[in-house]
Amino acid sequence: MDVINGKNFQSEIKLCTQVSPEVEEDFLTFLEQIGIAYVYAWFTEEQFTYDFLKDFKGRVNRHGIAVANVGAVHMAKNRDIILGGEGRDAAIQMFQDNIRMLGEVGIFTTTFTWEPDGVWASDWDYPTRGGALTRKWDQRILEEKSFALEQRYTQIPIHQRELVDTGYTHQRFYTREEMWENYRYFIQRVLPTAEQYKVRLALHPNDPPIDAVAGVSCLIRNFEDYKRAFEIGKSPYLGMEFCCGCCLEAGERFGDIFQAIPYFQQENKIFLVHFRNVDKTLPCFVETFLDEGYGDMLGIMKAFVRAGYKGTLVLDHSPRMVGAAGAYGEAAYANGYIRALLTCAEELVASERGGTHDG
Repeated sequence: MDVINGKNFQSEIKLCTQVSPEVEEDFLTFLEQIGIAYVYAWFTEEQFTYDFLKDFKGRVNRHGIAVANVGAVHMAKNRDIILGGEGRDAAIQMFQDNIRMLGEVGIFTTTFTWEPDGVWASDWDYPTRGGALTRKWDQRILEEKSFALEQRYTQIPIHQRELVDTGYTHQRFYTREEMWENYRYFIQRVLPTAEQYKVRLALHPNDPPIDAVAGVSCLIRNFEDYKRAFEIGKSPYLGMEFCCGCCLEAGERFGDIFQAIPYFQQENKIFLVHFRNVDKTLPCFVETFLDEGYGDMLGIMKAFVRAGYKGTLVLDHSPRMVGAAGAYGEAAYANGYIRALLTCAEELVASERGGTHDG
């Protein structure tokens, strides 16, 4: 254990992994065994009820594991909210009802992102090291409008024929200022409910973080966009999902990650961290194993430790391994690597601060 000024030093970063809302007991036991004490989940609209949330939390808690946050695509990536559709007010009311349920159950963080079609990919099954399958994004499909009917590009289903014929997913082009106005309309109505029930709203950047995707301008492409979002919604209950993967995808265009971490931590705006690596920056990148991308993941971990970040750090988008690795192979490998990085980062930061190490 590191010692600084006579006191043991250890960061309070909490390792976290995604689970299914219907997670099996064996997987929760496995997480116990590898020392993961926090989980998050994405629920369907049908699952997002008070009773289901309460039962899920209870099953997880019985393993000594806390539920860090819960999201749901129907609220976090709602097309009516994002695009200002006719059903926007009803969707916002649903979002408010869901916040109330989370607060009453005792889950105090949820996520949202300005992506009406979810995350985009040019290939969801691209082979990386050893044939492990992962996500690839190649921006040439947008620039050349080389879409194919048989190819799935989006996380949320779209009208594929419309995309192929027009290059749009929602009939027309939506400008950046439209996106900002829709965000303002939403956040000013939802924040009072979040504050009432003490549920934090964590805003994820667009992925990929480019100017526009298939006719929809992207809201959060860099750290300056985050500052604008927080200026519009001034509240301690509005913050960010700090996605290392998105930062690395855009590189310098997103901003200096090593300056952003202490800045947003000092502002108390980092609600959770997505920990992911990629092989290179836009216009084309592949999501990699943590140890093979271009990102300095130890340096990034050190930056979070130095800044005093105390929230969850989430294993994010790990390549899918061969069947022989078993159902838990990806989580075991990546979480073990993350834990080792965290231990090294804590030791290095302690040394920088004049600490010693006994053993």
